Amino acid sequence: MQANTTGKCPFCGLGDIKGVHHTRREAYDHYLPKALYPFNSINFRNLAPACHECNSTYKLSKDPTHNAAGRRKAFYPYTTGASPIEITVELNTSDIDHLKPTDIQLTFGPAAVHEEIETWKEVYGIDERYKAKCCDGDAKDWLEQLRILRDAHSIAPDASLATVQQQTAKAPVANSNFLKLALLEGCQRAGLFKAIAMEGAAP
Repeated sequence: MQANTTGKCPFCGLGDIKGVHHTRREAYDHYLPKALYPFNSINFRNLAPACHECNSTYKLSKDPTHNAAGRRKAFYPYTTGASPIEITVELNTSDIDHLKPTDIQLTFGPAAVHEEIETWKEVYGIDERYKAKCCDGDAKDWLEQLRILRDAHSIAPDASLATVQQQTAKAPVANSNFLKLALLEGCQRAGLFKAIAMEGAAP
């Protein structure tokens, strides 16, 4: 079992968790709720550190393997060799500086684990949380970084995106790079990079 050295929650990729340099640890989540699976309550592989938002706000006592319709597939926290989640952001507005969750459409992949992804989204409120992140101060700062690089260094938004792609390939969860990249690629597809470039064009 490898230690989590990213400092980020393995369930959402957004929340901070304490790591090897802290003297305290996050509360361990019973992935399979102990009220429903008491025989697994002391199984260490049913215990996983999760951020407060995942553990205490969204998951609570939800059962990842069953819902009202019956059994369902779910990711196993300690699996090895899992494929990374693919995220695509599509925007239905050009008002990039005043995004609302209703302006955003999220698509997740790969298709081979569609059912597991749907479970993950429902259990941890992923759609709501990722859309909120795309509308909050961090996302506004991502866009402001494009403008700063444009004005201070004459770097076009497309060139800045290439740097974000490299950063994400190296450290996907650092600074929420995985979501930053998906949002900026959505902006590019929506033609918003051209608008940002034109903002800084000389009259």
